[in-house]
Amino acid sequence: MKKFSILVLILFASFESQACDICGCVNGGSFFGILPQGHLQFAGIRYRQNSFDSHIGSTLLEAQETFRTTELWARLYPLPKVQLMAFLPYQQNEQNRFYDDFKARLEGVGDSRVLVYYNLLNTFVDTTRLHQQWNHQLMAGFGVKAPLGDYHYDQYDVAEVANANFQLGTGSWDVPLNLIYTLKKHDAGLNINLMYNINGTNDNGYHFANQTLLSLLAFRSVYIGNANLVISAGTNSEIKGQDLVNGERNEFTGGWYVNGAAGVDLYWKKFGLSINGQLPIAQNLSNQELKLNQGFAVSLSRMF
Repeated sequence: MKKFSILVLILFASFESQACDICGCVNGGSFFGILPQGHLQFAGIRYRQNSFDSHIGSTLLEAQETFRTTELWARLYPLPKVQLMAFLPYQQNEQNRFYDDFKARLEGVGDSRVLVYYNLLNTFVDTTRLHQQWNHQLMAGFGVKAPLGDYHYDQYDVAEVANANFQLGTGSWDVPLNLIYTLKKHDAGLNINLMYNINGTNDNGYHFANQTLLSLLAFRSVYIGNANLVISAGTNSEIKGQDLVNGERNEFTGGWYVNGAAGVDLYWKKFGLSINGQLPIAQNLSNQELKLNQGFAVSLSRMF
């Protein structure tokens, strides 16, 4: 039963855990990575970092943008088959423009998210099936993203960073939808995580396009004394349409990417430590005006 309790869940990501909106990070629906032991509640802190090369080919605007997120997150079980996930990020966004060495920085609270999941299928906790080789879990969830982060983008301000995603928040209420399927045999398994974000329009008339994210991750658990080491590898990808500005398409947004992803998670007693990273495999972002670089995430959790 101990092995069944080490249920591995890979959610949006949120590489929470690391995927970002493909025109920046403000609207990212992050892959959550491998979460701590599935039968326990937890609270923790997570740090994520990603960078982009933006306005590629423009002599005046070409820049590198770095997005750092320090996030409080938690998982609770208010009911036996119901899981609640909550996230409160603190953003640090930086841009370094190459032409004139112009540097811009925004820092503050980002948009918060709360998601509720219902356990549709879970043979891990079915005591009548303890000796079967294959086990499954299927969870469906939805939530809300609240616009706590500042959004003051003005596309006509020449002193403004030419990227709406550079803001601390989107300024809109959004709805994430999520399906998570986990297949496990003995100490190895596969996780499929599909998320679709329905994004609203903010008070400035800017609508970040809806986005679809998919994560495929294989994992294996190794027991070392009282510790459990989980090694994972796979891919995460995102596709997104073009944003709308007062109903008109922003031609320099949208696109897709596919990343390779790998991670190591260590669980000891009531504590969990996670380190994971991503490396782009293929991408076509913002009509090739944007390039996603490698990223990473580190988290520390306390189970209870």
